[in-house]
Amino acid sequence: ASGDFVSRFINDTNAIREAGLRVANNLTKGIVTVIGAFISMLLIDWQLTLVLLVAYPIAFGPVIALGNSVRKRAKTAQQQVGEVTSLLSEGFQSGRVVKAYGLEDYQSQRMSKGFLDRARLYLKVLTDKAAVDPILEVTGGIAIAGVLAISAWRISQGDSTLGDFIGFLGLIGLAAPEIRALGTLNAVAQEGGAAADRIFEVLEAPDVISDKADARPLAEVKGRLEFDDVSFHYPDGSPALKGLSFTALPGETIAIVGPSGAGKSTIFNLLLRLYDPATGEVSLDGVNIADLRGVDLRGAMALVSQDAALFDDTIEANIRLGKMDANDESLRNAAIRADADGFIETLPVKYSTQVGEGGRNLSGGQRQRVALARAILRDAPILLLDEATSALDADSEARVQAALTEFAKDRTTLIIAHRLSTVRNADRILVVEDGCVVETGSHDELIAQGGVYARLAKLQLS
Repeated sequence: ASGDFVSRFINDTNAIREAGLRVANNLTKGIVTVIGAFISMLLIDWQLTLVLLVAYPIAFGPVIALGNSVRKRAKTAQQQVGEVTSLLSEGFQSGRVVKAYGLEDYQSQRMSKGFLDRARLYLKVLTDKAAVDPILEVTGGIAIAGVLAISAWRISQGDSTLGDFIGFLGLIGLAAPEIRALGTLNAVAQEGGAAADRIFEVLEAPDVISDKADARPLAEVKGRLEFDDVSFHYPDGSPALKGLSFTALPGETIAIVGPSGAGKSTIFNLLLRLYDPATGEVSLDGVNIADLRGVDLRGAMALVSQDAALFDDTIEANIRLGKMDANDESLRNAAIRADADGFIETLPVKYSTQVGEGGRNLSGGQRQRVALARAILRDAPILLLDEATSALDADSEARVQAALTEFAKDRTTLIIAHRLSTVRNADRILVVEDGCVVETGSHDELIAQGGVYARLAKLQLS
């Protein structure tokens, strides 16, 4: 869950910082003070010092055990903070649905449970940490009682003096607070250690998708894409592709259609090498994409997806993400071709308008046009359109489709679409069902076949 990662970045790093500050400020001071005090005690009376040296290590056994318990419980508590963070993010992002369906009480109950679990786990950690001082106090009291008894006996025997005894007590008074501080410091360090464990779980996790040591730089891209008997399963075990094969020639526009869950978006994920296929091979210009550098591979592609992800920045900045060094004229031309310039110019500060978190200050259609402008600005030889015009009205869609048709010339274009009206002019249409290509051809050819495509077309017309 994203909230768990956010928690690791913020809460866990704060826990490490606090532990680090406490250790840095108190560890050296405490150790030096305790060692100095015990050396002085040894010089005054080594026999009494042995009593303390036996008593305090016995006390530190339970203290260390409590520290280990703190580490385990702190890790559980920190994991639960991640769950609460996810719940909060989900609640804030789904505010419209919560209001529309009257789910305020439901959300409050979910959050109340999360906060109560948080309080319960935090109190367990505090209980373990609070138990350290009493253990050390009791042990210290027993040790001092032993020192008093032995000192009284030795003074009565003439083996020690009252001055030595008073000096010894003074040194105990100097060392005891530092020993208690070191005991509580162990619990703090263990809490920080639990946070460090969670952070290093991420830092040390192996890259699932990474460049090979001998990865090849990408030469001039012609745009031939090929899937050769590709199979893929998602982590939950559900099959997405089952031996899928097709070839897209340079400059060809191919539409990929089919029922929901057929594996259409998985094709794009594999092309971008967000995943690797379980079997088979995905290649670009005859080279397995797993042998190419990821930055070069993705640099040759421009993606527009139906969710139109925008960052909380200006419209200009979001478009410029397609090509960071683009000049203002190129950026404006991309916006015009994406039918975005018109609405942008009506805004008070035009291209400097903040889009808000996830682009929430813009309508769905406006977000999609900004995302299209970003892809057009990228000017990549391969264009991937995943329901790229789904949020546009009919008039805007017609203009954008015309612009995309012109833009797609001389570049390989793959289009995922549910609305079959948007793919009629594709060079070829691939019909994907149950992870396989089951039909291929032009719109008219597929209608004439009377298969899956014809059925989908009939359903849409009806």
